[in-house]
Amino acid sequence: MSLNVRPYDNQTLLLFPPSVGDYLPEDHLAHVVDEVVGQLDLTGLYNLISPVGPPAYHPALMVKVWFYGYATGVVSSRKLARGLETDVAFIYLSGMQRPDFRTLSDFRKDHLEELKGLFVQIVRLCRELGMVSLGHWALDSTVIKANASREATYGAERLEREEREIEEAIEGYLHSCEAADREEDEAYGPKQRGDELSGKLRSRQRRLEKIRSALAELPDRKPSERRGERTINLTDSDAAFQRLGGRVVPGYRGEVVVDGQEQVIVAAEVASGSDQDQLMPLVDEALKTVEGEEPLAERSEKIILSADSGYSSGRNLADLEERKRIDPYIPDGGLQAQERGKGAREASPFHKNRFEYHSEGDCYVCPLGKRLALWMTTTGHGGQRIFLYRCREGQRCPERRACTRRVMGRVLKVSEHDQRLRAMRQKLRTEEGRRRYNRRKTIVEPVFGQLKQNLNLREFLLRGLRKVQGEFSLWATAHNLLKITRFLRRLGRDRWEAWFGSHRSGVLLDPGG
Repeated sequence: MSLNVRPYDNQTLLLFPPSVGDYLPEDHLAHVVDEVVGQLDLTGLYNLISPVGPPAYHPALMVKVWFYGYATGVVSSRKLARGLETDVAFIYLSGMQRPDFRTLSDFRKDHLEELKGLFVQIVRLCRELGMVSLGHWALDSTVIKANASREATYGAERLEREEREIEEAIEGYLHSCEAADREEDEAYGPKQRGDELSGKLRSRQRRLEKIRSALAELPDRKPSERRGERTINLTDSDAAFQRLGGRVVPGYRGEVVVDGQEQVIVAAEVASGSDQDQLMPLVDEALKTVEGEEPLAERSEKIILSADSGYSSGRNLADLEERKRIDPYIPDGGLQAQERGKGAREASPFHKNRFEYHSEGDCYVCPLGKRLALWMTTTGHGGQRIFLYRCREGQRCPERRACTRRVMGRVLKVSEHDQRLRAMRQKLRTEEGRRRYNRRKTIVEPVFGQLKQNLNLREFLLRGLRKVQGEFSLWATAHNLLKITRFLRRLGRDRWEAWFGSHRSGVLLDPGG
């Protein structure tokens, strides 16, 4: 296969030393990146190379440079370009070629989907290496600031006010242009058109178009939890207000699923909404990613899945029941409040949880043995069915005042998933349930520490959900490459070289043939 790319070989022998890579320690991260990319199928990137025009830089070169950059916290294309001139690791990975910062930036921007696909390949490589046990997955999210300012977030009133101001400014500017044209016609003749848009006017016109587009999009957006109104950020319209360290900033939620054996990220997504809506997409993405040559359906043991209360809902528990491979441990908010000593209401002898459900009569029985029959059915949040069970004893009940303030008697409001939530609470109250759930923080929270503190993931550079998702997959890939490096150092150089030597993919194509 012939590719229209520049010749690339970063193993070219030099007189002193034999190879640029010899300047680096044998177990250096750059060698791991070089070996790992050598295992990947880059066909998707090859297919995007134009057969005409000047030769492109080899995709393997660009992938290695970006992977190493993210793994070392260098994510600016300009800093990356400087590294290609001064840093031995970058020089080694690039084969001493020097794509400029714009070429590097365009490669990242134009190949986000393909780079996300390489994340999946690296997760499967981790599984082949024995780094992913599928024993315990922990799921969590962290807020990451968007590449946008808080001041650029507008509500409908502010958008409409600025729209009027810009329209008036443009109209006034055009009137002044007409007056200037008349003066110029008298001085120089009528050949000057005078209706060209100046730079200042073009800028205002673009701003006006952006505001009108935002106004059209605003009715479809959910109201902000903080302000209670629909808002949109003009810099990054997909970002939403998030709480971050006591501040409220426009941002996204980085969501990850982490395998418990070596803290490998097996799924990474970005969202601007609630965690609750992300649970099932993340679980399904993780299952799809790790599904390799050994189908998970053949495994007798289930994968333990732990997540905090932000992911809890009856609908999610119902959906997880259909994923037979998953054994979930997800507390609801009420259980966590009780564990923190804030669930005083549950101490009441007539708390809802002390009423027993009897399926044969479709009724609940209170601690006094009184029967609450199904009264009516309604629809709640998200379309779930809500069942109301009512006690007919009314004022005849000797404990009515302790049980309820309703004159008509106690009414239990029960969702269609109530039994699932109760079963999960009971599961988490067992010693085994507490032990498995408590392990969650030791699996997933260090990963966010690695990303934010060691790799300096404090703010996204790109804008828009699709681009931010691609960028987040690069951070997740960088984390996994560091985990592979640590694992291979424990494995030993001989076993490392033997494993990679026997797993060469053969897809790093020679552009000449």
